[in-house]
Amino acid sequence: MKYQITQQKYCDLVVLGGGASGMVAAVRAAQLTGKKVIVLEKSLVTGGGAITYASAMRTFGSNWQAARNLPDTTAEYAREMMDLVYWRLDTKLVANTLRGTGQFFDWLCEQGDDIENQFFVGKYVFPIKSDPLGPQQDPEKTRHGCGRFIVDIMKEKCKTYGVEVLTKHPVVDIEIENGKIVAAIAKSAFGYTRIACKACILATGSWISNEEVLKKYCPKFAGMRQWMNPSLNLNPNYTGDGIFLAEKAGAFVDYNSFCLRLAGPMHVTESQVFQAMAQSPYIITVNLDGKRYCSEPISHMAFFEDGHVQIAQPHGQSFDIFDKNTLAATFNLPRSNEITVGHQLENLPNTMEKVYSSIEEGFARGDRNIFRADTLEELADNMGVNKENFLETIRKYNESCEQGFDWDFFKSKNTLVPINKPPYYGSLGKIFTDGAFGGVQVNPEMQVYKPDGSLIEGFYATGDFVSSRFINLGGVKRQVINDLSWAFSSGFLAGTNVGKYLESLD
Repeated sequence: MKYQITQQKYCDLVVLGGGASGMVAAVRAAQLTGKKVIVLEKSLVTGGGAITYASAMRTFGSNWQAARNLPDTTAEYAREMMDLVYWRLDTKLVANTLRGTGQFFDWLCEQGDDIENQFFVGKYVFPIKSDPLGPQQDPEKTRHGCGRFIVDIMKEKCKTYGVEVLTKHPVVDIEIENGKIVAAIAKSAFGYTRIACKACILATGSWISNEEVLKKYCPKFAGMRQWMNPSLNLNPNYTGDGIFLAEKAGAFVDYNSFCLRLAGPMHVTESQVFQAMAQSPYIITVNLDGKRYCSEPISHMAFFEDGHVQIAQPHGQSFDIFDKNTLAATFNLPRSNEITVGHQLENLPNTMEKVYSSIEEGFARGDRNIFRADTLEELADNMGVNKENFLETIRKYNESCEQGFDWDFFKSKNTLVPINKPPYYGSLGKIFTDGAFGGVQVNPEMQVYKPDGSLIEGFYATGDFVSSRFINLGGVKRQVINDLSWAFSSGFLAGTNVGKYLESLD
């Protein structure tokens, strides 16, 4: 397709996408080389998903951690994660990625005064055994996560290092000469702009909002989006622009890796008590058919694996059920002493009087996602679940509690507390996803592969559209590093390596 070009621009490096990974890559490359860098972002603002809900990261081998005498668990973590993905990933890429998290953070701390003191020692929000103690921020205190904090720094550093950021400039095409990307075409309110370049970083993000791709690779989720809470929908700009661009550049797009990372049940309520009870081992969880479907709490599974159980339920919805018995048993549980951010069970009020007061506040606010009744029949009606099945489910569960064994879903004996003391409570849970993943494959330096295993000169990729840090195991995304840490590390590595490539051209 020919475009009527209204403006010509020239740069050494063009970055396609201004999310967290793209912004880090752009700043890093500009700082290293002093060369001209242009970022093209289709949205009005930069930062992507990092500025909305990304609140924690993993950091390995940083000077920040060493200065605080924190134990280095990199080897233990790497082995655990590689076992998880059956050693199907490039070990050198994994090593570079983990090392890159610490290199990135130390570099970040060099970008301004007192940045290192804006973080406290903690663990990732969903910790595993080998997780490092490292820099974290508390979103409840900062009113946003570290994703936005870091993106804001990158915005300022774009000014410092002369990076030109063009928002509302979606990339519609690229030009190829002799197997290399030599220009990108972006559309704006003023027409089409051609940006000539010597190298390119693809950081376009995911395809979660591309209905055609979603129906093909995740059809069950596509049919459930109408039942999701609107506030949980993801960025409408994630339309898979990288698919066309990568294939035109001659890259290998790994469609077998395309998958969603699902979670659920997510409880869309402001009530701390109802949120905490979702993690209680004493509750039971039923679907719209009024039936149990998994050992409770569902959150005993890894946070982004329980969604693959949830999505099999009608409308992807469920209800956590508890009563006075289970509420009292949960209240008496010891609070966790893990150094983490965001574990809801710790947020239960410290007296039963305050627990019930908090419950009353939730109903006083008119929260439509929590329910209460004096009879189980009334609770079923309020929630809209199949009443006959629901009553039978409660009867069988209470019978299991009496017998001391749950033959239906194998809950531990010490968590079997009968549900027979009103009032009875229910809390709505829904299917949720933090994004769609899969795209190009890259080498340990973030350079993009062709289908034949060779590399595309001057072409690098970062973030969610890179498949190389996870495997798709029957639709389940198993990864060696969480998304925000990958965004920062892959962006830092790509910026560093594209900088070396540009300098080699001189």
